[in-house]
Amino acid sequence: MHYAQVQAFGQPPQYLEGPDLPEPTGNQIRLKVLASAVHRLVQMRAKGQHFSATSAPLDPSSDGVAVDEATGQVYYVGTFAAPLFAEYANVDKARLVPLPAGADPVTVAALANPVQSSWMSLAARVNRDVLPKDFSVLILGVTGTSGRAAVDVARQFGAGTVVGAGRRAAPLQALVADKVLDAYLVLDDATLAAATRALGHVDVVLDYVWGAQAATVLNNLQPGAAVTQYVNIGTTAQEETLALSAQTLRSKNLTLSGAAPGSYTLAAAGKELPAIVAMAASLPKPADVVPYPLSEVARVWDTDEARKKRLVLLPETS
Repeated sequence: MHYAQVQAFGQPPQYLEGPDLPEPTGNQIRLKVLASAVHRLVQMRAKGQHFSATSAPLDPSSDGVAVDEATGQVYYVGTFAAPLFAEYANVDKARLVPLPAGADPVTVAALANPVQSSWMSLAARVNRDVLPKDFSVLILGVTGTSGRAAVDVARQFGAGTVVGAGRRAAPLQALVADKVLDAYLVLDDATLAAATRALGHVDVVLDYVWGAQAATVLNNLQPGAAVTQYVNIGTTAQEETLALSAQTLRSKNLTLSGAAPGSYTLAAAGKELPAIVAMAASLPKPADVVPYPLSEVARVWDTDEARKKRLVLLPETS
């Protein structure tokens, strides 16, 4: 069987050949892997920069789509359910969600993780009991795949106003013109503080960015009497720390939390997974999703395309 593994943290995965899998246990099923995406989570695991990656060699994959060759049923395979940079996987049946008929495996593989990131933030890390009807959401990093999916997720959860923030004005303006966003902020050092204050109260912040610009937003939020719930989901700024004023925490009605596997239980994620997969299957395939054969993983891993787009790896059967 062919598979891909990181032999040392920080190196691209290598395409390898090894023995076939052992027979599935009683609670497992053997599936043919169709697609597994290279999410930021996967990239971090490959570098040894995620808590789930403790040693190499390692299959850094997180989730994906696979098929039961005996029945033709296609499934979404949940996060860390099995190594999926491989032709086949033995998967616990409890970690599978059947895909709707006609769902595109590449689209679901590309979008299930991004959808899950914001879905679980709102389902498990935000206190929805205190949210008003048609609540407001600010999404930092809205032009990325995860941020764009977060807009749809926020609307699904009842958001009435969605404001997006990104580094370049042009794509943000286009999202407003297309009525995807209601307003936008540019993550610009010169204008961000004043623009954040001008927003007034925001009920929820979903942050894929972190770092210095997230600190500017935090220090200039205007919660008022109602709470602002701030959830960090990612660190696309590649800054793991930020400078947050103690005065901000003392003077504002603000809660801070994070969302990722570890901050909520697998049971909580499993409960939400059918809805997450259904949403991922319903969305159009983003233009920045690029499929490649798994055999080319070492060649495409560190390319400019891999850094700017979302690769989806497609194992080939020997």
